[in-house]
Formats: sequence, structure tokens, C-alpha cells
Amino acid sequence: MKPYAKKRFGQNFLIDPNILRKITQSINPQKEDIIIEIGSGKGALTKFLADSQATVHAIEIDGDLIPELESQISGYPNVNIHHQDALTFDYTSLIQNREQQLRIAGNIPYNISSPLLFTMFENATIIKDIHFLVQREIARRICASPNSKEYSILSVITQFYGNPKIDFDVSPKVFRPIPDVNSSMLSIPLKQSTLDNKFKTDFHRTVRTAFSKRRKTLKNTLIGLILENAEICPIDLSRRAESLSVAEFITLTQWLFDEK
Repeated sequence: MKPYAKKRFGQNFLIDPNILRKITQSINPQKEDIIIEIGSGKGALTKFLADSQATVHAIEIDGDLIPELESQISGYPNVNIHHQDALTFDYTSLIQNREQQLRIAGNIPYNISSPLLFTMFENATIIKDIHFLVQREIARRICASPNSKEYSILSVITQFYGNPKIDFDVSPKVFRPIPDVNSSMLSIPLKQSTLDNKFKTDFHRTVRTAFSKRRKTLKNTLIGLILENAEICPIDLSRRAESLSVAEFITLTQWLFDEK
């Protein structure tokens, strides 16, 4: 019996070779690259990536798909299959020297898009860029600007680590089963940051706390973090989280935690 799409894994398989080709062109794999494909499924995109002669690591959580995936890439010695969960996978195990960086790609299940991105950001120092096909609504949220309805924690954190952009939109008709949502191809080249892990932890805390009560001002949402001398804060605390740029959140984090 052929493997079928499982709802618990959020599986929707790409079947259109033209879209697969377009996705591959967006990723632009090179022979020297180490590409991690997340959610390889039946290997449709895997083959396109493998044709570039890049080293491809295909991560697939669904054991029922592994035999078909192995069959699809049987002629590609540059592809390695990992029957594992991408959320707990040890990405550092694929790096052999400090100069190497990973390129991340995949048709991402809608139900794990946000946690998967945060997992990638935890490994940001070894990742060059991320190319995900995601739900269009999530892509819009990731790329949103301050003072827009879509601007959120996900927007700020993603734009802190990288420079996201939407390459193109994808119709539901190119998937099987057909999903109820539209999709977008998202590219995120990651920034080279000199900020240490402590600052990143503080930054995450600041952003999450600031957005915890979206309708309230920073003075009210950050009440547990603000020092007594709030009047000298370089950011106007009468503003709301949705109005701050990433640079302003960095300034706010530095003031909140450096002062202490």
C-alpha cells in the first residue's frame, strides 16, 4: 500500500514539477553547499536539490515514507536520509569545520512553521540561509512592518536574525491533498551577528513580554523588567510593542538589561 498524507504531520505533498523547479531556482543550490531539506516526504524536491550535486541531508519524521524516499534518491550518492524529528535534530553534527554553514530548505507543515523557525534561530551561527514554503499568512506575518496588523513576535524575532522576503506565492492546487490555505515561498538570508547568547536570550524575553498584552503600553507590559528610572529610557514607554522596529527592540533590551 502506498504511503498517504497524515494529518498529524500536516502533510501536503507537492506534485507540480514546474513549482518544484521554481523552488529550486529560488534556493539556487551549488555543488559545494550542505543543504538540509526538512520534511522530504516522498522525495519530489529532494531530487531537484540533489541534481545540483550539493550534499543533501533529507530529514523525514514519517517512517512510512522512508522506503519511497530511499527509492526516489537511490541513484544519488550525495543524499543522506535521516529518519528524525527536525525540531530535535542535532544540526551541529553535520558541520565538519568552522567555515562550513548549512542551507535550510523545505515544504514546511503549517502546524510547526513557527517552532521550526525558532529551532533554526537557535542554530543561527551555523546556518547561511533558510528557504521555506509556508502558509501565506505566516509568510506575511514574518515580513510585516511595524504598526501593521500582522506585525508580531514572529516578525521581530525573524527580522532580528535575518532579512526575510517572499519570493512568490503558490496555489493550493499544486499539493495533494489540496490544503485549505495558500502558500508562499519564503527566503531568509541570516545576518552575521556579534551579539552573544545572553543578549539573544534577553532580547527574546523583551520581545515576548512586550507583546504579551498587545493593546497595552510598554510601561505596563514591561512592568516587571523596568527599573525605577524609567523616564531616562531611550524608548518612549508610552508606545505599544507593535510600533517598535527591530533596532528599537535591540536598544530597549540593552537599556533594560545593561542597566541592571
